[in-house]
Amino acid sequence: MKRSGPIRRSGGLNPMSAKRRAELNIRSRVRKEVLERDQYKCVAMHLVPDIDCWGPLDVDEIVGRGRGGDWLDPDNCQVLCRAHHDWKHLHPAEATDLGLTKNRMWDP
Repeated sequence: MKRSGPIRRSGGLNPMSAKRRAELNIRSRVRKEVLERDQYKCVAMHLVPDIDCWGPLDVDEIVGRGRGGDWLDPDNCQVLCRAHHDWKHLHPAEATDLGLTKNRMWDP
């Protein structure tokens, strides 16, 4: 049986769509705006004082994308250090009580 070599393509694949590239550009601006708004400080620092802040700062969604949140809306974002971000996901009920997360956009 004759085997041919690898398939050769005349041009490379586009690794990212124009829509995705535009969203990432917007997300970059939102991230900068949120970091400046929150003065490059973790918003959970005083809400959860038992956890020491450490690690890089994350711009986190209050309402996740899977629950109807908009990752391109600065009002749906907050700055969390990595320690508090991990804590938020490990303690969802407490994080909701403190306002660090919401289940849906229309929750108070």
